[in-house]
Amino acid sequence: MLLLKKIINFDALFFLFAGYLIIKGLMNREGSFLTAETGIGYMLGIIGGSMMLLLLFYPLRKHLRLMRNWGPIRYWFRLHMMLGVAGPVLVLYHSNFGFGSTNSNIAMICMLVVAGSGLFGRLFYSKIHDGLYGRKLELAELNRELQQSKEQLGAKLSQQLEQYQQSLLRTRVLPVMLLSMPVVYMKIPLLRRRILKKIDRSADQVAEVSQLKHYLLRYFLQIKRVYDFVLCERLFSLWHVLHIPLFIMMVISGIIHVFAVHLY
Repeated sequence: MLLLKKIINFDALFFLFAGYLIIKGLMNREGSFLTAETGIGYMLGIIGGSMMLLLLFYPLRKHLRLMRNWGPIRYWFRLHMMLGVAGPVLVLYHSNFGFGSTNSNIAMICMLVVAGSGLFGRLFYSKIHDGLYGRKLELAELNRELQQSKEQLGAKLSQQLEQYQQSLLRTRVLPVMLLSMPVVYMKIPLLRRRILKKIDRSADQVAEVSQLKHYLLRYFLQIKRVYDFVLCERLFSLWHVLHIPLFIMMVISGIIHVFAVHLY
C-alpha cells in the first residue's frame, strides 16, 4: 500500500481530473443539456454548495475543543482541499460555465475567488510544513540543519559562505522580499557555480572534490529551503487574514443566492 502511494500521487490525480472536467465542461457548454433550475443541473448546485459549506468543518476541527479527537488534522486538511475543488467544479457545471442573474454572478465570483485563493494557500502551506500533510516546520530547526550543512564544508569554505548566507537570508519586509525573490533565486545557482570552480582549482583529490560538491549542493538547497520558509510563512499569514473574510463573503452570497432562487 505504501509503495502504491509512492508510485501514484492520488492528490495530483484528483487535481488533474478536476482540471480535465473543467476544460471538458468549457468546451461542451454550448451543447450541454444541464440547466440550473431543474434536474441534474439543479442537484449539482445543491451538492456543490453543500460541499462548500462542509469546508467549515476543517477550521472547526482545528479550534473547537469538542472536535479535538475527531481524527488526525491532516485527514481533515486533505478533505478540506478536495471539497474546495470538487464543490466549485460541480457549481460550474450547475451554472453551465456561464453567468446569470446578479445574485448568482456575485455568488459565482466569490466562489471562484475563494477557490483560487485556496490554491495559493495550499502552495504556501506546503512550504512551511514537512510535506503537505506533515508537521509544521520551525525556522530554528531549519537554521540548525543549514549550519550542519555548512560545517561539513570545512572551516575555510564556511567562512567564505557566511557572507553570502547573510546577504541571501537577511531579514527584510515582505514587499522587499517579494521584489528581490527573482534576484535571490538567480543568485543561489550562480554562487554555487562560482564556488564549485574554486573547489575544482584548489582540491587535490577527485574523491575530495566529489564530496565537497555533494555537501555544497546540500548546503545551497538548505539555503533555498530557509528562504522559502521565511517568505511563505509571511505570505501564509497574510493569506489567512484575507481568506477568512473572502470565505465568509462566499457563504453569505451563496445563501442569498439560494433564497433568491427559491423565493422569486
